[in-house]
Amino acid sequence: MFRERIEEHYGNLTPGFRRLADFILNQTLDVAFLTATELSRRVGIDPATVVRFSQEIGYSGFRELSREIKAHVRGEIVQTYRKAVEAGSEEDLIQALFASKSQDLEQFATTEAPHLAQALKTLKSAQRIWIVGEFPSYNIAQYLAESLAPLNIPIFHFTPSMAETAQSVNGMQPGDVLLALVFGTPGIDTGHAVKLAGARGIPTVCITDNGTTLAAREAETVVTTPGQSPLDISSFSVSLLIVATLKDALLNSKKETAMAYMAQIENALEATKQAQSN
Repeated sequence: MFRERIEEHYGNLTPGFRRLADFILNQTLDVAFLTATELSRRVGIDPATVVRFSQEIGYSGFRELSREIKAHVRGEIVQTYRKAVEAGSEEDLIQALFASKSQDLEQFATTEAPHLAQALKTLKSAQRIWIVGEFPSYNIAQYLAESLAPLNIPIFHFTPSMAETAQSVNGMQPGDVLLALVFGTPGIDTGHAVKLAGARGIPTVCITDNGTTLAAREAETVVTTPGQSPLDISSFSVSLLIVATLKDALLNSKKETAMAYMAQIENALEATKQAQSN
């Protein structure tokens, strides 16, 4: 097992090898999703050092070491899923689900954070934002559009029906960005909306739990969120958290504007309370 091999050779490792060993032991889940080049970049060493380290502890190269790390992580994930399925009490079930979602988020942070950062960059530059989703995703689109009101720019949400898509796409202008949300459904109509917007030169972003959907294939920037559930039921709870994180980051990009907007809302509410009490 890779952990035992690292511990066996640890005392004789060079400082660079030890830094790599510590990263593998402490960030095993991350390492399972990294190439040798990506791993070397994270640790701050040369890619060839990753290969030499693997050989130093008894592997033919990083590929063999990586396969063993992946098998270990896969086993941990399976064990977490099993705990959820076999939970004997409500508390056990909740704890197992938290563990599963924590693993999902850690994996997402390792593999998809750069894509989410690109989505944030694209949306920050938008003069107007259009958000599209169908079925449950429409409700998330509506929530996001309303939550982003403090940005003080026009934000629209629509269902990708034939009429609404045509009307919305025709109303898009240079400087606009289309954000498509696809969770739990194929999102075919949403994909057509993304395709039409892209044809008009509108930058498009897709956040989805299935990277093979039409919207994901058509969008310029794609963020793929974890979509599995240990209970074998449809769940996009982690996707909701990622959407909420994007919302927070967008509001933070215009913090003064957002705070001024919220202050106006609070003042209006206070004025309403005073009027009602008189």
